[in-house]
Amino acid sequence: MFVGPRMKRDLVTVTPRTTLEEAARLLTAHRIHHLPVVEGEHLVGIVSDTDLRRATLDGMFGGADRGDSGAPVTAGEIMTPDPVTLSPADTLDDAMLVLSRERFGALPVVEGERLVGIVTKADILEALLSTLDIEGVGVRIEVVLPRDLAEVARLVGALGGLSVEVRSFVLAPHGAGGYAAFVRVATIDVASVRDRLREKGFAVGELADFYER
Repeated sequence: MFVGPRMKRDLVTVTPRTTLEEAARLLTAHRIHHLPVVEGEHLVGIVSDTDLRRATLDGMFGGADRGDSGAPVTAGEIMTPDPVTLSPADTLDDAMLVLSRERFGALPVVEGERLVGIVTKADILEALLSTLDIEGVGVRIEVVLPRDLAEVARLVGALGGLSVEVRSFVLAPHGAGGYAAFVRVATIDVASVRDRLREKGFAVGELADFYER
């Protein structure tokens, strides 16, 4: 999955000269948490609701001298300049890694220096929910497999023989040398599915199987 189809394109932006009062109004009015700061179409920074709260405290408790009140008054004064960015061709994997490691809430998306979108943690969560297809009737089954694609293929074949709709199939590392197959099936009779998979020699995981050893 790529960033381009998932990013928000209808952006709310400010300039470095936008007042903090106006920036706060925009965040509230649009129910968002980040404002890209632009000069024309060029991204020059980003302001978050956290930046605004810190600026308010900065003024209240005698921060840097930026005027009679000692408080910052424009977005340019509090923005993060030259923020980390993505391109539309980057993957959501890239976005997840950066958001998680850097503890960002959002990442601007640019083509060259031109701002074209923004991707947030909420967008990543929505993409994950779509991938797992968890809406509607269904139950997830965890099957522990050796790290052998032949076993993965055997599991797929076994599922095909159960006459049950598979809504999603996610393969993840498990332990030092195995896979965990997370299979969401559209049935309320999940016990029968588990039993039939066990009859075919599969280790249908219990909660304890997924604790880190």
